[in-house]
Amino acid sequence: MTEGVLVRRVLLVGVVVSAAWVAVACGGSSAGSVASDAPESFEDLGYESPIADFLGVDTSFDFSSDDAQAEMVAEQNRVEETTAACMREQGFEYTPVDSSQFMSFGGPGEEELPYFSPEWVEKYGFGISTQMFPQSEVGPDLVGYDDSQFGDEGFEEEFQDPNSEYVESLSEAERVAYYEALHGDSPDITEGASDEEIDAFFQDWQPTGCQNEAYENSDMFGGGDVGRFYEEFGDEFEAIDERVEADQRVRDYRDEVNACLAEDGLEYTGMQDVYEQFESRLNGIGGQFYGDPFEDSGVDPDQMSDEEIDAFLSELEMGGGMLSDEDRATLAEVQADELELARAVVACGGGQLKEAFVLGEIRVEYEQEFLDTNADRLGEFEGSAQGP
Repeated sequence: MTEGVLVRRVLLVGVVVSAAWVAVACGGSSAGSVASDAPESFEDLGYESPIADFLGVDTSFDFSSDDAQAEMVAEQNRVEETTAACMREQGFEYTPVDSSQFMSFGGPGEEELPYFSPEWVEKYGFGISTQMFPQSEVGPDLVGYDDSQFGDEGFEEEFQDPNSEYVESLSEAERVAYYEALHGDSPDITEGASDEEIDAFFQDWQPTGCQNEAYENSDMFGGGDVGRFYEEFGDEFEAIDERVEADQRVRDYRDEVNACLAEDGLEYTGMQDVYEQFESRLNGIGGQFYGDPFEDSGVDPDQMSDEEIDAFLSELEMGGGMLSDEDRATLAEVQADELELARAVVACGGGQLKEAFVLGEIRVEYEQEFLDTNADRLGEFEGSAQGP
C-alpha cells in the first residue's frame, strides 16, 4: 500500500461516514427489526456505503493497526517539515516537532471489553462520566479509563517544544512576527460579540500562516484533493445527515425506545441530550469545564492581573492526583444515574450501537440518491481514494 493510498483512505472514510454515526447497511425497512439484528459490539459493526464504494475507500481497513497509526504520525511529521521550510522562507528558524512524542491512538487493551457491547455498557454506561477521568484519579470505588499504560508519570510529563529556546531569544517584536508567520492572523472579533457573531467571524475567516498552509496541503488532514472533494460536497453530506435524522423510520425507532423507557418512569430524548445532561453535571469536577471557566467559577478575568489569571488556570488543570472527596461524591451520583439510564436504554433496544445500526441502514438509501443526483459533478473523484 502506498502512502497516497493510506492518506486518502484515512480522511475519506471519515468524510463518507456520518459525522455522528457509523453507516451500516442491512436489508429491510422496519426500524424495530433492524435494531434487533444489530451486532453485539462496535468492533463487529461492519457497513456498506455507496459513496465509499464510488470513491474506492476500503471500509474494512483497520485504522487502529500499527501501520495506520505509523502513517498518521508520518503525515503529521511531513506537515512539520513543510511548516519548517515555509518558516525559513519567512526568515525564521523552526525545528520540526516529532509527532510520535504526543500522538496516541490507544484503544481498549487486550483485556478491555468491546466498545458498546452489553458488557461494556454494564460497566461504562454511555461512556460519559465513566470515561472522563483516569482510574488513578477517581479511586477504586468509581469507574475511570485505564491510565496504567502511562506508568508512574501519568499525564504529568509535559511536552517540550524544541522551538522554545529560539523563541525566547527573540525580541518582543520579533516574537510577534514569528507567531504571525507560523499561525497567521487571528479573526478580528469584536469585543463582547455574541456566540452567533463569533461563529460568523470564523465562517468568513481564511486561516493563514505556515502551519495552516501545511495542513491545507495535506490530504490526511483535510487538504489537497480530499479537501476539494469535501469542500464541494460538504453541504450535501450535511443534508444526508439531516434527512436521515428526519426519516420517519428513525423517529419510529426512537419512539419505540422512549415508550419502553417511559414504562419505567425514565426519560430519554436521544444521545445529544444525554451528553449535554451528564456533561453539565460534570462541570467543575477536577477542574473540568465545558463552558467559560471564569463565568462558571464566578470570577471576572477583566478584574484580574495576568499573574492571577495564570494562577487561576493552573488550579483548574487536571491530572496528577486524586479527585477531592467532594468531587468524588458528586461523580458517584452522576455515574450511578448514567449507568441506570444506559442499561435501561439498551434493554429497550436503544443505545449508541443500536442507533448507529438503524441510522446506517437508512443512510445507504440517501447516499445512493446523492450519487445518482450528482453523477455529472462526481466524475473526477471516482476512485480518488485509491490514490495514484
